Amino acid sequence: MKTLFDKMHAEDATRDTMIITAVTEGSTLNAATKAYAAWAKDNGLTSAIVSHKAAALTNIFDQYGDAALTVKDVQSIIPDLVQEYGVADSTARDYVKTHCEQYGLAYPVLNPRDAIFAWFKAVDGVADKAEFMAYAEDELGRSKSNANEYWKGYELHLHLVG
Repeated sequence: MKTLFDKMHAEDATRDTMIITAVTEGSTLNAATKAYAAWAKDNGLTSAIVSHKAAALTNIFDQYGDAALTVKDVQSIIPDLVQEYGVADSTARDYVKTHCEQYGLAYPVLNPRDAIFAWFKAVDGVADKAEFMAYAEDELGRSKSNANEYWKGYELHLHLVG
């Protein structure tokens, strides 16, 4: 596998791609993973996980101090952390939760169901499906299927009260 990894590394393949390719060519996942680790060590590469937690916590504190965060604050900082540190959305949320825990703050959470009901109340019976779907998907992060189920509930409501 050393030759395979050398070739793929020269082509800028990622670790995962190299391991998957080795498995595709007949290696077991365990053997490919161990072979990659040995190859990476021999070639001065590291597969160690780098934590950005301390830097992210400093970043959050620099922006918000020890004041309570709002849902909008959390919605604002998550994409920034994802982009700045190259971490997953869930990791960025964990950083914010840790910040809140450190300062004894509640982690603010938007209840999507309450937000959806509030949206329907705000449009006062004059809802547009395209606008609702955009709101539910883009602003609340709901799946298209989930948003559509809420829309169906709204249609049922209109039918029952109409």
